[in-house]
Amino acid sequence: MLDFKSYTFICFLIVSLLCYYAVPKKHQWKIILIANIVFYAFSGIPNFVFILFTSAVTFFGAASVNVFQERLKQKKSSLSKEDFKDEKENVKRRKRLILAVVLVCNVGVLAYLKYWNAIIQFFSVKVSVSLDFLYFAGHKTLLLPLGISFYTFQTISYFMDVYNGKYAPEKNFLKYFLFVSFFPQLIMGPINRFDKMSGQLTAERSFDLENIKHGVLLILFGAMKKYCIADLIVNRISSVLDHSYTNLPGCLILFGVLGYSIYQYADFSGGIDMVLGIAELFGIKMQPNFRQPYFSTSLADFWRRWHISLGLWMKDYVFFPFALTKNMQNIGKWCASHLGKHFARTVPAGIANIVVFLLVGIWHGPELHYVVWGLYNGLVIAFSDMLKPAFDRLGNFLHINVKSRGFHIFQIIRTFIVVNIGAYFDRIYDVPKSFLYLKRTFTDFGPLSLLKSQSYLKEIFGSFRDVESQLVLIFISGIIVFVTSILKERNIDVYDSIQKKGIVVRWAAYYFPLILVILSMSFSPGNAVFMYAQY
Repeated sequence: MLDFKSYTFICFLIVSLLCYYAVPKKHQWKIILIANIVFYAFSGIPNFVFILFTSAVTFFGAASVNVFQERLKQKKSSLSKEDFKDEKENVKRRKRLILAVVLVCNVGVLAYLKYWNAIIQFFSVKVSVSLDFLYFAGHKTLLLPLGISFYTFQTISYFMDVYNGKYAPEKNFLKYFLFVSFFPQLIMGPINRFDKMSGQLTAERSFDLENIKHGVLLILFGAMKKYCIADLIVNRISSVLDHSYTNLPGCLILFGVLGYSIYQYADFSGGIDMVLGIAELFGIKMQPNFRQPYFSTSLADFWRRWHISLGLWMKDYVFFPFALTKNMQNIGKWCASHLGKHFARTVPAGIANIVVFLLVGIWHGPELHYVVWGLYNGLVIAFSDMLKPAFDRLGNFLHINVKSRGFHIFQIIRTFIVVNIGAYFDRIYDVPKSFLYLKRTFTDFGPLSLLKSQSYLKEIFGSFRDVESQLVLIFISGIIVFVTSILKERNIDVYDSIQKKGIVVRWAAYYFPLILVILSMSFSPGNAVFMYAQY
């Protein structure tokens, strides 16, 4: 059921939709809740226990915080100024205690499941002593619960919003669990917010053909990205970047890294398109998670366009709280008096960015290469912001028209290069090998020696006859994605544009990607999973 193109999932989705629009409208949200429970329980009962535990802790934690806040408001008029101040401090301490319990229970469970084994293995190697006794019972074979990072982030955002008084807590646990467990988002997000989703999930709806048409088109477009591009190139990428050879020519390494960037975007954004499309079948609109990231003009701009919901979550719940701490404010004041206003603003923000990307790297996995990848992104963004005045002066000195189309294209290419340098540390799992491959890309490109060694290419890729049909599918799908990305970048609504065309174009928009997906099934793995399902 976890594969969106499986017959099991398609049947499950059709039955859920039929029930959703057939029952009385006041019960529609219950159909989604039942579908959520069935979908998640299908992945394993232990997984369901984890999501239920996380939901219960944050639900009752938020309710308890709200009780203290409401009692404080009621006592305000009956207490003296000093007594109210003391009561306010007591409430603050109690809220902080609940905050600590909620974070330990949720982040602690996530950290244990995701990182404990890696920590034990690391120290076992370093001290050459078996530490198997530190494994908790059953955890050695326990798989990471489906989507645990995504629903943990969602529940924490809900708790923190109630904690900060942004909105009142949900009183009905089932409606809160409906938000946490909404089945399309469980595999790979996006990381939704309660105030944006709760009303939509419980709304009463009639069947709307426009929602169905738009949702189906999104699903087909996402499926084309996933099954016609990502799944057809993933093995070729692995054959290069996971190869035991360390003397690969730089051109082949670059091919693997660029292929990985294409694969990652096609897999993740394609999956998100399918998720958004499935939600729209129920009339629910979730926030987009991608906005043409490879048209970005800076690394910071790239991260505002890539995995948008994670970036916003980190900004709201890590970046700003950290940047506004007393220590960061003191650093800002010191910079203001010694280095000027620009550094007073950029140094605390730069440190906060480094912390954020370090956490994002660790979130991706407990391996060292993710830490290096996170630090790389954080440091580049921090120093780019700090050195912006110097870059501006250099541009003025060279008389560069920063508003010209040529400079805009230069920025896009420059950003693409910077992003792909980071991809060396993201995808190549051994850090020394990452640096070696990065060096060989620039110092030993070697296209001529590669062309002379036909056996070398055949060992890695196989014969051309094995891949030529796949290349046609990849090329056609890639052109469609590229053209639609350009249209979106120009703020053209692709769906509306298609609907204004003749019947042949409208039907072709649905049938053509469907045919491509069907053709790709003879080449792609039968149980192809989404790369972000493991997070």
